[in-house]
Amino acid sequence: MNPSPLYIGVDVHERESQVAVFEPDGKLLQEKRVLTKRLPKFISSLPSSEKHVGIESVGFIYPVYDALVKTGCDVAVANPNNVQLIARTKIKHDRVDSIVLGELLRTNFFPRSHMVDEETREKRLLVGDRARYGVKRANTKNSIKGLLKRNGIHVKKPLSLEGRNEIRSLGLPEFEHRLREFEALDSIVDELDKRIANAVSKDKRAQLVDTIPGVGPYTALFLSSALDDVNRFTDSNHACAYVGLVPSLHQSGDLSYSGHITRQGNKWLRRNLLECTRWSIRKDPGIKQFNLRIARKRGKKKARVAVARKLVSYAYWTLQRNLTYEELNPWNQNSS
Repeated sequence: MNPSPLYIGVDVHERESQVAVFEPDGKLLQEKRVLTKRLPKFISSLPSSEKHVGIESVGFIYPVYDALVKTGCDVAVANPNNVQLIARTKIKHDRVDSIVLGELLRTNFFPRSHMVDEETREKRLLVGDRARYGVKRANTKNSIKGLLKRNGIHVKKPLSLEGRNEIRSLGLPEFEHRLREFEALDSIVDELDKRIANAVSKDKRAQLVDTIPGVGPYTALFLSSALDDVNRFTDSNHACAYVGLVPSLHQSGDLSYSGHITRQGNKWLRRNLLECTRWSIRKDPGIKQFNLRIARKRGKKKARVAVARKLVSYAYWTLQRNLTYEELNPWNQNSS
């Protein structure tokens, strides 16, 4: 077997994948189109004990990633947008893509993404479902309230059990459809919340984040699973950037200015964190004073974003130091 390592770029598709195999000196050893399900077997057959594989992230990336890792390969996954920023080509097809991935990997320019383990994936899937069904429930709730308003009907607390019964007594079918939809979604959200609470009860990392004022089990699991291994971040500012809560920077020569937040990362996590700020401000005197100080200088909206950024910083430090929020005592030491 060849002792030299091989660098393998793979343009992955659901049915077939294009493979480009490079030697360390840049020689293109082989190009081949392979059935994706046979990709691990093909790469295992290559004449080297050290294989580095570069692939772009796709919707079904984890089964492919897991299968390749089991063969003993060092597998690097990249966000396609990051690959395009580094290697711009006017020609776009599978053969070129696989060659580009192999060359980036060989020359150590491959923009490697963080990959999470199976347990963390399940947690992310759980909170992702909770976010999606929560949004659907909120939209249905707003639809019912909007329909009441358009018909000039006033019901106190329309989504309570008494309110729903009062609406049903009107005998209007357009309300009945929406109420049934709301109740089905409400039941699903309730079930997901119970599953999340159970997951947090077994997750030490989520429990640490759950000690932050204003943060409940849902947000704790959402944020801890999103950050995953916090040691991959240089500091709390990089963790905030990962969530998309830092200002964008525009710089040209001696001129520079900051704009709106970057909004990178999971939008539902950001939205959830911004909702948590309302409760954090009420529960924690330090956060309340911080919010008032920023609000006086820059307005209420920017103050809420700043508080959300604080919550991510606190989550970073609780996980990085393995301390609860009370043990961290952030307002008495420079830890955020």
